[in-house]
Amino acid sequence: MKKDKQRILFFTPFATRTGSEMMLLYILQQIDRSRFDVGIVSFANGELLKEFPSDIPVFIAPRKYNLTQKIMFHLGNNPTLNYLRKVAKEFKADFWYINTTVLPEVFTVAREFPVKIITHFHELPLTYAYLSRNDMENIITRSDLLIGCSQVTCKAIEQAGGNNVALLYEFIDTGKVVPQPDRTAQLRAELGIPQNDYIWVLSGMTSERKGFDLLPDIAEELDDAQVHLIWVGNIIDDGLVYYIQRRCSNNKSKTRIHLVGKQKEDYYNYLDMGNGFLLTSRQDPFPLVMIEAALLSKPIVSFPSGGASEFIQEGMGFITEDISVKQMVQGMRKVMSGEIVTVPEKSKNRAAAFNVKNGYEQWIEIIDKM
Repeated sequence: MKKDKQRILFFTPFATRTGSEMMLLYILQQIDRSRFDVGIVSFANGELLKEFPSDIPVFIAPRKYNLTQKIMFHLGNNPTLNYLRKVAKEFKADFWYINTTVLPEVFTVAREFPVKIITHFHELPLTYAYLSRNDMENIITRSDLLIGCSQVTCKAIEQAGGNNVALLYEFIDTGKVVPQPDRTAQLRAELGIPQNDYIWVLSGMTSERKGFDLLPDIAEELDDAQVHLIWVGNIIDDGLVYYIQRRCSNNKSKTRIHLVGKQKEDYYNYLDMGNGFLLTSRQDPFPLVMIEAALLSKPIVSFPSGGASEFIQEGMGFITEDISVKQMVQGMRKVMSGEIVTVPEKSKNRAAAFNVKNGYEQWIEIIDKM
């Protein structure tokens, strides 16, 4: 007897190239259409929607309201919740798959319909501060399945009272990590970096959680004219970033800082430009860029910020004992001098295991158990 298809409605906040949303893209590009009918609800018309399979229905839920919607909202008629109710009736799903913790309004509507809820945690406790107490409780108690992207993430979910918790490590499309040596050399020349100087690359949004504010402190502690720090990532428009940009531009240390902004076409070329990779996050569940850097055979120096401690093995780099700039710089110096021996092939092989095929197969196993 043929088993009926399962219908899954996925929820995502921005449809941009964040780690959690790239994971969703990889899953939907692989998903077995003979087993699943799927739809996507996004709360923004992001660039990633163009890369999802074209036959998957996409629903754009309003979060920024027009004048009429603002009036409705102030009259107690929430346009976002109304739209989610409409989608729920149109796309009659068996499961709602909430691909982040930052969409608490979905739980408000889900209780009105006979659906099971899967919540995929790509966050650690510092991010929980963006949720109300009631929202966090709803996520933990109303989800039928909770997926964590690393062991440390799963532990935090369980500490919050979560049951039925499954581990699914983040993964990447390893086939797309293809640097272009000639272009990398050109970018290096454009930044005015001599061939024999040592480059440490950092990547991520310029946020406090990612440790962007520590960049000038690292440069000052290092104070080495033959070392460069390159930060690749979206530059947030806030006061902290303005302050750190000013500190970087007025940097008095010998170590040079380069803020190259968000990159798309040259992203892997900038990563490959580095002799090593720095992970300065205060908390990071299992950063995709860590896998990408290792696949490019880069030694990694990291704070003990979460998933890095589960990924980095002996011969791949160095993890500090604490969130300490001094310890990080000590590790950088030991890697540069060869005192800490790194084996490029070991890094590459370790990263290669976190590929889309393996990740999707593990995801299917989790879904089947449910």
